[in-house]
Amino acid sequence: MALPLPGTPIIIDIGSAYVKIGFSGEPSPRYVFPCITGTEKYKSIMVDVSARSIYVGNDVSRMRGVLKINHPLSRGEIMDWDSYYEILNYIFYSLLRIDNLSQYPVFYCEPPFMLKDTKEYIGRVFFETHRVGSLVMMSTPLLSLFSVGLTTGLVIESGEGMTWIVPIINGQIVQHAVQKIPIAGIDVNQNLKGLLMREGVSISSSAADEIIQEIKEKNCYFALDPNIPPKAGEMFSVPMPDGTKINVPTYILYQAPEVLFNPGMLGSGNIMNIPQAVIASLRVIDNNYWHELLSHIVFAGGNLSYSGFQERFESELDPLLPQLGPIPKPVAPLSAVKSELIKLQSVEISKKNEDTCPKCGAFINLDDGKKVCPSCGELLILPEIKIGTLNTNGQKKVEEGKCPYCKKELPDMDSLFCPYCGKPIESLKQTILPEKEIEKTAAQEFSEFMESANKVLKFFVPDNLQYAAFNGAAILGSLPSFQQLFITHDQFITNPNLLYRDISEIL
Repeated sequence: MALPLPGTPIIIDIGSAYVKIGFSGEPSPRYVFPCITGTEKYKSIMVDVSARSIYVGNDVSRMRGVLKINHPLSRGEIMDWDSYYEILNYIFYSLLRIDNLSQYPVFYCEPPFMLKDTKEYIGRVFFETHRVGSLVMMSTPLLSLFSVGLTTGLVIESGEGMTWIVPIINGQIVQHAVQKIPIAGIDVNQNLKGLLMREGVSISSSAADEIIQEIKEKNCYFALDPNIPPKAGEMFSVPMPDGTKINVPTYILYQAPEVLFNPGMLGSGNIMNIPQAVIASLRVIDNNYWHELLSHIVFAGGNLSYSGFQERFESELDPLLPQLGPIPKPVAPLSAVKSELIKLQSVEISKKNEDTCPKCGAFINLDDGKKVCPSCGELLILPEIKIGTLNTNGQKKVEEGKCPYCKKELPDMDSLFCPYCGKPIESLKQTILPEKEIEKTAAQEFSEFMESANKVLKFFVPDNLQYAAFNGAAILGSLPSFQQLFITHDQFITNPNLLYRDISEIL
């Protein structure tokens, strides 16, 4: 695959489970591989075989039977720096194969609240070991928010090692309100493994963890009410690598991810579940932002990809919202249209002496003031509604058939604009309609639509939750205005705090 032009940022997203690599402006990662390394279990002498000292990614999965597996990251923290270096070398020299890294900036996706020493050390590795030209490091929840086109919202991110509740306002993370939940994908795996063992199903394979992961990703889902289990078959079959099959009870499929809403299943009774963490996060934020955050909830991370998560989360969060008290509505309307432009106003319509019924077509004499058709009962006089056509604030009314601005005689009293000066005018009279007639108009449907749109909880779900942070980085890295946030080696040496610049500087 050809490399993009020099100056295109390289996006590196190293998670606890998978590593995503690509370039800005691209719709998806070029390379995705497991974040694992492997070394030989046994030292042996083989003729004409050049054995490597360490294996990375997919090579480890293929040879895991003879390798000792190592996970460099655990719960979002780098636990083995030697393996971490090997992953970076594998990215730059085996996958991308870029001759001169100084021509390509690096966009590094970091987890929330990375330690200061760790962040600056990673910066030195990129600048001094791999000689990259420039670097920017940004938090994954912020990138996930930007992947759906938002700069303000409440991001719920759950990956392999950790779950985060991150409120973001105008591109800045509200640090004191972030909630960290040590329940994530690895805990779902452990719960699934325990449920299988309880049913007498033991997976004795060197790829047991990968088999558990595959069962989880392909089959697990959330039940809307765990006390009322969904109807399904009693057992389902899972193929094993050796060709055999194991039978797994169907109830395990919705009980395994239940730990996200019931951490007590793993003996973690003091840990909040996701809806409780959302309430705890909002409590320490000004209530004027509650409506904006709750109406822009963003899901991110592969651990939230289970079917039914959104419906279950909403059903769990709704009963907890009254704990916050009244949620103020936004002071300013979301649209830039002035409030007076959306008011419905009745305007005068020209009177007719005769007309036909719009429903049955009968010819009707209107001299006696008929308002309904005598044949079918259809309403004959319909109000005309103007939406923002005229602004009545500070506007002069027509007097004696003259334009209030140029004082010339108006040939048409029903005209909305003066034919001489072009300024808007008002009719001499406004038709006042009975309430029963107004109820039959489209205004009722319009108000019903506005009421249905006032629902507080609204969700934004990326197309691929696992790649949400990568896609946000791909969008940001392609913006010309974002280039000013990249820093060079000289700038880093002079002021390491430049690594902490955020997107709010360019908004």
